[in-house]
Amino acid sequence: MIVKYVKENYGSILEICKVITRGKKEDYEDLAHEIMVLLLTHNRKKMNLLVKKGEIKWYILRMTMHEYRGKKGVYYKKYKRHTRMLYDERMIKEHNSFLGNLDEVERKNKEEKVLNFIDERINEMPWFEKNCFSIYYHEGLSLNIMSDLTGINRNTLYRAIRKVRNFIQDEIKKEPWYRR
Repeated sequence: MIVKYVKENYGSILEICKVITRGKKEDYEDLAHEIMVLLLTHNRKKMNLLVKKGEIKWYILRMTMHEYRGKKGVYYKKYKRHTRMLYDERMIKEHNSFLGNLDEVERKNKEEKVLNFIDERINEMPWFEKNCFSIYYHEGLSLNIMSDLTGINRNTLYRAIRKVRNFIQDEIKKEPWYRR
């Protein structure tokens, strides 16, 4: 009786699968065939009894939902697990990207810490060296332009800037967070 029902209602079973898979052809055809195999291989007496009672459609509907959406069904193990694994790989890539962003945040925090440290150390320098260094780096003026504007020898300006730079480099190397 179940064999006759499956033959006569192939289109209905296919339509149920089409609705459940929201029309994904590659999914609903495979799902329909798996459902038919399951119907034909289940307990024949039970299936024939469901056909006689007219409850087979509800059974097919429930089985189809279970097979398509559940993780323990034959259909899931055969067809969906692979796409699930691809989805998991994409999630891993997104997660790693997020971790990369965390590394970026950590890098920026470290840079900010270093810049704050440099600002503190520059304030320890004498007025002349501190201002020469500040004008050179913050204003972006070249040594020649600074010399022309101030009337101070270019070499004197260079030595003042070098003195601050070397002082900062030496102070940074003394810090425990500094790694080479």
